[in-house]
Amino acid sequence: MDYLDWLRWPSGPMCPKCGRVATTVGAGRVWRCGGCCKRVSRTSGRIFQDTRTGLTVWFAAAWYMTADPGGASALTMQKLLGLGSYQTAWAMLHRYRTATVRPGREVLTGRVEVDETCISGEEPGPRGCGALGKTLVVIAVELREPRGYGRARMSVIPNAEAKTLRKFLIATVEPGEDLDVGAFLDASGTAAVADAAGAVGEAVVGEVGLPGLVR
Repeated sequence: MDYLDWLRWPSGPMCPKCGRVATTVGAGRVWRCGGCCKRVSRTSGRIFQDTRTGLTVWFAAAWYMTADPGGASALTMQKLLGLGSYQTAWAMLHRYRTATVRPGREVLTGRVEVDETCISGEEPGPRGCGALGKTLVVIAVELREPRGYGRARMSVIPNAEAKTLRKFLIATVEPGEDLDVGAFLDASGTAAVADAAGAVGEAVVGEVGLPGLVR
């Protein structure tokens, strides 16, 4: 734990509120600032804040998460770490994945396919995106040549209207790139989607479909 403290505070524990050096040590290696009396912890303001799971378990989860080329599911993580709750494993993975998203990440380039899908658990009543409790998600993914996929971007959207799609595309796709909106056109039944794609690049109606997107 001394190594973690050094990584965060090379010059000693600092108060995040007033910037002074926190010198008073309390129970559990929690410092208290001598100026404003604010408690200072090595996990405060980090993904480990307010967790009751030991840091060694968190570090083991990080290793399993990065060592598996296919990624680790919450159920697999629960079994590997011997956690008593699936929710704990899910929350740990969610925090790690949230922390790995770079705010200034690059936009998608090349040929990009755009499609939408509905996500939810099992609900009584009719199936499909018109059913209650469904969350509409738009997906954009880079198409590699001669085959394969590159980076992907996803976002929850309130509806599949052209203006909603346009906002998503402007934020995620490099201007001037080719956009494959064939699947989206089939789902929405309106050429306005092509107009929205035209605000970013050249709309291309193709036959390539994203695998694994089940409505």
